[in-house]
Amino acid sequence: MAGMASFVDGAALNGVGFALVILQQTIGLTPGQIGVLTSALTFGVAVGALIGGRLGDRFGRRRVFVVTMIFIALGASVPIVATAFPLLLLGLGVLGVAIGADIPVSLATIAEAATDQNRGKILVMSNLLAGVGIGAVVLVATFTGGTGIFAAQAIFGLIAVVAVIVLALRITIPESTSWRAARLEQSQGVHTVRADRSKLRDLITPPLRFPFLILVGFFTLVSIPITLFGSYAAYIGANFTGTPVSEFSVFVLFLVPLAIIVQVIFMRVVDTRFRLTFFILGGILYVAAYLIPVILGMNLATLVTTVLVSGMGTVFCGEPIFRVWVNEAFPTMLRSTGQGVIFAIARLVPALLLVPVPFLLSSSINGFLIALSVLAAAGIAVGWFGVRSGRLINEFHHETESIDITAATSSSAS
Repeated sequence: MAGMASFVDGAALNGVGFALVILQQTIGLTPGQIGVLTSALTFGVAVGALIGGRLGDRFGRRRVFVVTMIFIALGASVPIVATAFPLLLLGLGVLGVAIGADIPVSLATIAEAATDQNRGKILVMSNLLAGVGIGAVVLVATFTGGTGIFAAQAIFGLIAVVAVIVLALRITIPESTSWRAARLEQSQGVHTVRADRSKLRDLITPPLRFPFLILVGFFTLVSIPITLFGSYAAYIGANFTGTPVSEFSVFVLFLVPLAIIVQVIFMRVVDTRFRLTFFILGGILYVAAYLIPVILGMNLATLVTTVLVSGMGTVFCGEPIFRVWVNEAFPTMLRSTGQGVIFAIARLVPALLLVPVPFLLSSSINGFLIALSVLAAAGIAVGWFGVRSGRLINEFHHETESIDITAATSSSAS
């Protein structure tokens, strides 16, 4: 149930793309309004991740992910009953903040409940749920795509209904054992890594500074292409290939089973020494994907192929592996804070870039795709460097160790 935030995240971020194109064709949303609404959702996720991650470390995982699911349901309900632009903006903003706050706390809960033998597998599986969420949205769009405004309402309805169901089930989940143990150590004055490294400044202080900066650079750079392209794939299909949303969604739907198979394959290797090999393979696919329409021309076939190849690539080199690295990189009392800050940055930067995308596409769609490929390559390079440096360590192996507070204080003073 903790991983269902990923389902809602995938459904919302991709479903909004379909819903807004439908609203463009039914109530006349302008390209500028679509850009603002898309950016509001992504910006909300960034702000939510920053706030929710910190609250999850301060007050516990369970409290946060129960409250966030309530607001996810509320935010998704607004576009069902109102289509005025200000209300759409309000609803998507609330939805984004709630999703963002939920993600780092939920992932920390998953990581802390797992073992070294299955942690990567379970975190990748949580990302698989995002793919299932995308598939569910595409399925809804496929069967309702010709029904006008009802199709958009059905997409938001799916998100709201799932949120209510998950909320009911989450109430039964206990607090993280690791968090409770670290909290107890703090209250008793026991100086362990997980109890003492809990302040925001610890993220930019050795030994956590290097993994923090590497993960910020890596995840931000690889997030920009997939966020921009994913948010506007349906828009590109409708405006540059003449493909209706209902037809485009059918092609994307056929890709969902393949995406699931690829993630299942990665689940089998992510906890092994082949993790980096698959990361490099995924990076090659990811970088090459955006060049396919540039070389072969933009049409429905090349657009769908780009969706397929980029999606396969990011399974190995994108958010799934980031979820593993970031949960290993920080001790318990900074685990959701650290990934919340990184999620915030990695979502905020694309959010700032989403608004002008319709205008950039009109100016030069090839230039836009080449820029995405370059950014993807830069992100892969940063991630590879960080891993090869040997300074991205697994804090689960060290966080229960004692800290000599006298030596630590002397070191800080010097």
